[in-house]
Amino acid sequence: MLNSPNLKDATRIGRSSVPKAPEFQELYDFDREAKTIIEATFPYETQVHRAHVVMLSERSILTVEEAAAILRGLTIVDEKANSDVSLRTYLPYEAALKRIAGPVGGKMHLGRSRNDLANTVGRMFLRDQLNRTIEAIVLLRQAVVEKAAEHLQTVMVVYTQRKEAQPITLAHYLMAISESLSKSIARYEQLYVRMNQCPLGSAATAGTGWPLDRTRTSHLLGFDALVVNTIEGVAGWDHVAEFAANNAIYLSGLSRLASEIQLWTTDEYQIAELDASFAGASSIMPQKKNPDSLERIRQVAASSMGPLVAILTSLNAVEYQYSAARVGLEPRSLDSLIAATHAMSGVVRTLHANELQMLRYATENFATMTDLTDAVVREAGLDYREAHEVIARVVDTAKEQRKTADQIDMDMVQRAAMDQVGHELKILPQAVFDALDPMKNVRRRDGIGGPAPAAVQRTIDDALAEIGDHMTRLDLRRQRLSASADELSQAVATIIDNPLTEPAGH
Repeated sequence: MLNSPNLKDATRIGRSSVPKAPEFQELYDFDREAKTIIEATFPYETQVHRAHVVMLSERSILTVEEAAAILRGLTIVDEKANSDVSLRTYLPYEAALKRIAGPVGGKMHLGRSRNDLANTVGRMFLRDQLNRTIEAIVLLRQAVVEKAAEHLQTVMVVYTQRKEAQPITLAHYLMAISESLSKSIARYEQLYVRMNQCPLGSAATAGTGWPLDRTRTSHLLGFDALVVNTIEGVAGWDHVAEFAANNAIYLSGLSRLASEIQLWTTDEYQIAELDASFAGASSIMPQKKNPDSLERIRQVAASSMGPLVAILTSLNAVEYQYSAARVGLEPRSLDSLIAATHAMSGVVRTLHANELQMLRYATENFATMTDLTDAVVREAGLDYREAHEVIARVVDTAKEQRKTADQIDMDMVQRAAMDQVGHELKILPQAVFDALDPMKNVRRRDGIGGPAPAAVQRTIDDALAEIGDHMTRLDLRRQRLSASADELSQAVATIIDNPLTEPAGH
């Protein structure tokens, strides 16, 4: 018998037989496609070589002819390094350059050490990863805000300590996530300022006697400032630790969101459902629709602690100097964060909210009791603690009688008042009725940051404006890096194309 033509992907079976979303697939692919730190940073190292040679030429430390010979040789060595991975580390690379350009190739290293070279390359790699991370989180925030805008009227229960607390809207909950994401974005943007400082010129640690123009090299490489002190230039590592810490903080929040959505989609809650393109299936139980994307996001979050602990531990065990004992931030950990962020963007964008079930829980399951207590204080003049005890008695009675919150009546309130304070309350039935309406609960909370639709809409408007600002700053940072790269390319071309530097016999 032929296999079913509907099962083109054997991993997509049962209730998740639809094609897997690309953002979900990324959670499987990033590990296989991850580069080593040497592979990931090598392109930046070749940029540093060129900028340094240009600066040496401009400072007359190298002649134009020497600089041109080195720059031509760099192009050849870079091509060889595409297939010969041994050339992606500095000393073999330099030896290859000398074989091509001659002894002058050794002059490329004037005023420089592998120490400041490595730290410069690392900062260039990590600043691009910061921009990549910021972009992914901004797009996640946009997905969250857009989903919130769809659910301004979707009443649900918010939980504290995994117990039903008060009525809100799904939009209100999502805008809490938006605000949390905005703080992560701010942390990464602030780190970019500290990351984008150039240590080149620190040499091994004490600088150099060569008359370098550190500012020129920094500019050609797209840095906004210098790491001024030459010891800090090679010893500083807090920017790496801070990146890892920011990742752990951000991903802990992402994991909490994933955990909550997973709880919502359980068979017991049934207040939301994952889109099939972000779900998996059991190989044996056909009824299951597994929250695989959410669990993989949570797995990524858990693994983010490893790099942070390793980096901080390595710093605790080394003096304030350059040391190869320091642990770096591997591309794989950064790729996993991006994959988890993309996946959550897709989960949020395609999440199916069970609005009727959400409203039923908000109506029936005693989340309105805070407002009923407030009504007793407001209408009957009791102090809040006495009113709290009266309504606690009401809840106990309702549960004993197997009544839901919306079945509470005036008689139950008055009997509880008699038992607690010894007299009935002066409160109108309409006040009790209004207090038990979850939508009215929500609409009453129209203060700054509250769940009322109008209040949430204001936060949505503010968030959309902030998202625009995030993207504008991201574009400006990338334009600055691109402009510096263009300027470096032009400076290299000017030296190579100088008539005085044409190779013999050309």
